[in-house]
Amino acid sequence: MEPTTVQPHILVVDGMNFLHRARSGWKLGPAPVVFNFMRTFRALVEQFKPTRIYFVLEGDPKQRRDILPEYKANRQVEAGTPEHQELAKFFAQVGEITGLLARVFPVSVVRHPRYECDDTIYNLIKRSSSAINWTVVSNDSDFTQLLNEFGHVRVYNPMMKTFVTCPDWDYVSWKALRGDGSDNIPGIPGVGDKGAEQYVNDPDLLQELLADPVAGAIFERNYELIKFIEWSDADALEMLSSAPRKDWEQLRETFVKYEFKSLLKESTWDKFTATFDHLWG
Repeated sequence: MEPTTVQPHILVVDGMNFLHRARSGWKLGPAPVVFNFMRTFRALVEQFKPTRIYFVLEGDPKQRRDILPEYKANRQVEAGTPEHQELAKFFAQVGEITGLLARVFPVSVVRHPRYECDDTIYNLIKRSSSAINWTVVSNDSDFTQLLNEFGHVRVYNPMMKTFVTCPDWDYVSWKALRGDGSDNIPGIPGVGDKGAEQYVNDPDLLQELLADPVAGAIFERNYELIKFIEWSDADALEMLSSAPRKDWEQLRETFVKYEFKSLLKESTWDKFTATFDHLWG
């Protein structure tokens, strides 16, 4: 009998999106985010059984701030507040997690210093073979535009535990009309979700709306902010990528340090490491 050929399947995780999810769940001990992350990340890999994993982090969105200085300004937290202190604790644990992923897991931790996570994911897919299937894990709706462009990509929302459905209309145009409050991008006044869908489904109606100078300028600006930025070859060379090596003992030491007793049980530990072992070349 001939050996079974494993179909290549790449799992790419929106890193900060997934890390923020780990803030909910188990709350005890000095590193609850680390504990929650390790449990949910292992379960995710077990669910999809990829042949390669990318864990993508954020770069500086200067190019978008040049277009709209207020871009994502709504996410800033005032120093000295309880929320700021809580974020500091969170990011300390984020550093522990991403460091472990980059050093000892069979995961490519990647980041481009000048582009956001979604741009990096877009360019990883754009520059790969269309014969390879990709699963993007994020509850950021901007990844819907991948479905408009690529037939070999699916987007999984880990909060809803469902795959995102590709709309019949152009996602970027729709969002450019109604804006994006989460990124502090104002839409065209008076245009909401349903109105935006009507416009993108009726080219004549859309053209009439955008003939107004104010509405047209808002749409053009938002379109540039929302669409993914395609890299040049020089941009691609600036992407940073980890070079991990298999060292489960270092991970075990971390679990011991934080007293993750449930993860250190022999059966649980064996299951944990076995989930990732097939990914080592």
